[in-house]
Amino acid sequence: SELKDLLTWMMPLFEKESRKEKPRHLLGIADEESIRNAVTLGVDTMDSCYPTRLGRHGTLMTRE
Repeated sequence: SELKDLLTWMMPLFEKESRKEKPRHLLGIADEESIRNAVTLGVDTMDSCYPTRLGRHGTLMTRE
């Protein structure tokens, strides 16, 4: 996905000594695949409408 490609390019920039200890926050993730990819690539926190939208319609996210 385009977001995964962007994060793969961007996340190493946060490994510089001046940024290493600061949280990595991502805005606007809108699907489960993007959430999983972002966490795998080192995003610490995010704002996402996706879990709220699922909850509003009675959907529960599980690992299974």
